[in-house]
Amino acid sequence: MPTVISQPPPLRLAIAPGVTSSRLSDLLALQRAEEPEVTIALLEVRGDEILAGLKDGHYDAAMSLQGATDSALHTQPLWIEHMAVAMPLRSSLMDHAKLAIADLLDHPVFRWQAESCPLLDQRLSSLPAVSRQSTQYVASFEMLALKVAAGYGVGICTQSRIERAHQWGLIMRSLVDGPYEVVTYLQRPYVQATPATERFERRALQIGSRSG
Repeated sequence: MPTVISQPPPLRLAIAPGVTSSRLSDLLALQRAEEPEVTIALLEVRGDEILAGLKDGHYDAAMSLQGATDSALHTQPLWIEHMAVAMPLRSSLMDHAKLAIADLLDHPVFRWQAESCPLLDQRLSSLPAVSRQSTQYVASFEMLALKVAAGYGVGICTQSRIERAHQWGLIMRSLVDGPYEVVTYLQRPYVQATPATERFERRALQIGSRSG
């Protein structure tokens, strides 16, 4: 009788909204190239549900923009993205090579809250009430890009997303009064980590160590 080779169980990876796609796609491509026999089950999970899911054993690992302080979980920063200003091509701010938050206060400012940046959110919430009213939150980066490209205001999001959306009619300016950073973390339970999960973590750290 032929030998039946059992397939290894899939690695269940929870992905929170806002996790940057370019580095993540590089990681998944490396994983597939080096360990094709392990299937990755990608699960889109809200950020506030990830920690409970990891602790309850629903996921083997997770990619999130929120660093956990729970002692039952191992949290490893992987890579950092810098926030920037997205503007339409005919913006009155075009002449500025760099911008501060104060430069944006005369414009509606769109924010996608899934791109968690505590320092930026703290800065926006500390503005005078009249200025805070100009901040508008959107449900997706696509909606942010649509409104900005149409000239309804400016957006604050990660540089890599603005660069990829250049063909939509967006231009980018750096933010100078930061650093306003978005950190992507890998999280997994401290106990019962499978060998496949540990190898995936090593590959994630490898991708995170690359520049750019």
